Amino acid sequence: MAKFYFGQFQYTQTFFHKLNPTLKIILIFYLVIFLFFLKTIQAYLLFLSFAVFLVLLSRLSFQSVIASFKPVIFLLLFTLFFQLFFTPGMVIINFKILKITREGLNLSIYIAIRIVILTILTFLLTSTTTTTDLALGFRNVILPLKMFKFPVEELSLMISISLQFVPILFEEADRIMKAQMARGADFESGNLFVRAKSFLPVILPLILNAFNRADQLAIAMESRGFILGMKRTSYRVSRFGKNEILAIIFVVVFTVILFVMEGVYA
Repeated sequence: MAKFYFGQFQYTQTFFHKLNPTLKIILIFYLVIFLFFLKTIQAYLLFLSFAVFLVLLSRLSFQSVIASFKPVIFLLLFTLFFQLFFTPGMVIINFKILKITREGLNLSIYIAIRIVILTILTFLLTSTTTTTDLALGFRNVILPLKMFKFPVEELSLMISISLQFVPILFEEADRIMKAQMARGADFESGNLFVRAKSFLPVILPLILNAFNRADQLAIAMESRGFILGMKRTSYRVSRFGKNEILAIIFVVVFTVILFVMEGVYA
């Protein structure tokens, strides 16, 4: 059974996969910003339904959707704990030491939904866009900063290489852990400090392998005549067509619906 990592691209022929990567990044970024202006639970639930609909529309693996929440589970639980028990207001449940207030409960629900939506949108972007297209789209987004002598090309190259190394490092770490477990290593027993110490035999070879891969990549790029700062061309040229226009209209209509819902339930 295939193992999925957060951000791993999944190839299928869907509307969202074929969308222009530059527009895709802009729309996702717009939706993330718009999310923080919502105030009613009805709008949040509609936004969550919209995010789930996009995942279904993209025909992504259900297993990968579940796996995408693993990196944020600790952040989600940590945030919910502090918002739930340390927000002042009207007490509804009293545990003597800890108290749950109505304001804390409402705030924790809002934050939980917000984190889930942000995770889904990020997962949707990385799972439907190749690392090359992501780097190209990000480069096009920040291209106007070139007028201010911002190193656009260098930054986009760094992002492209980093995105390509993420799944490789995950697979390398999984391979090293399996090799250590075959030799009797235990990564699950003991307290937090013991478990952290047990990961040292994994971290050190992983870092060494990462440096070796970076060195091999640098040699390969130099042997192909790559010069940092020189003007480069792209094999694939992103264009705007009917799909992009439909995506913009779809997001605009969804925004208007949320605005109306905010006015009704405010």
